[in-house]
Amino acid sequence: MPDFPIRLIQAGVLEPGLTQALYHSLAERMDASAPDTIVLCQPATPYLCLGYHQVLDAVLDVPVCQTLNLPIFRRRVGGGATYLDTNQVFYQCIFHHSRVPARTDRIYERMLAAPVKLLQRLGLQGRLRAINEVEAEGLRVAGIGGGRIGEAMVVVGNLLLDFDYETMGRVWRVPHPAFRKLAVAALHERVTTLRRLGCHSPSATLQDGLADTFRESMERPVESGMLSEAEWEHARQNATLLASPDFLQQHRPEGTIPPMRSLKIAAEVFIHAKTILHQGRSLEYAVRAEQGTITAVQFQEDTSPGLDDLRTQMLGTSVTDWD
Repeated sequence: MPDFPIRLIQAGVLEPGLTQALYHSLAERMDASAPDTIVLCQPATPYLCLGYHQVLDAVLDVPVCQTLNLPIFRRRVGGGATYLDTNQVFYQCIFHHSRVPARTDRIYERMLAAPVKLLQRLGLQGRLRAINEVEAEGLRVAGIGGGRIGEAMVVVGNLLLDFDYETMGRVWRVPHPAFRKLAVAALHERVTTLRRLGCHSPSATLQDGLADTFRESMERPVESGMLSEAEWEHARQNATLLASPDFLQQHRPEGTIPPMRSLKIAAEVFIHAKTILHQGRSLEYAVRAEQGTITAVQFQEDTSPGLDDLRTQMLGTSVTDWD
């Protein structure tokens, strides 16, 4: 492993597009001679960001997003659609692929050691779960994405100081209100924030804390640096691309696009939309599954007789038993 330093950029508050475009641009310009870089930043105003493989119109209700004046970007790494705003501190690791471990789990372990260590330093039980999920006190407190862009391996994430649960629930495109009701409830229960856990440190303090824990947790020197004007200009161009209609509509299938039928809330916690034949007619419902076991059921129509008994039969069983 080379011992030349990792560049640390504390970019502070940026316009939304730059918070996504900056790490994309650094990754696209990466070669073996470019510095490995860690960027810390936060967005000035709210926006939404799609994972690379998601279908926009299946996941987000675009008219609602427009009504709420929420711009949408698509990133080139995986993960789900998320609501992002100034109450979140981003950490973005852009390393040449030859200077990271070969195994994916080891990459995440190395890159996410710093946010986990910061949580512990704040007096919380921070840990890494399911390869790439950062938890505090057993609850999800960060969103993580990662993947290869050009010659770079990229791992990006955030820490939630606070979170707008209601807006996140409104912008999802769901098959029916029962699905949304279960999803919003699970979001409140399984995703937490630093403020809910009693930490009221300002974002600038958390950025400084992350800078310290990255310096301590990486196996090479980490030195504060600056971005060149060429890097900033490339990022500005990328911000336009990531929000362009053609890029947002990538992976769009032919024909009518139905709303999503499954949604990940946290590690091993999912909401699924299902249909069952009940008393001779088709019945729409949603289930919450934890480690594959149904823990909650919400019927779209609660007036049919026998639904309480049916719900009781479902609870505690495998979600696949009702396919």
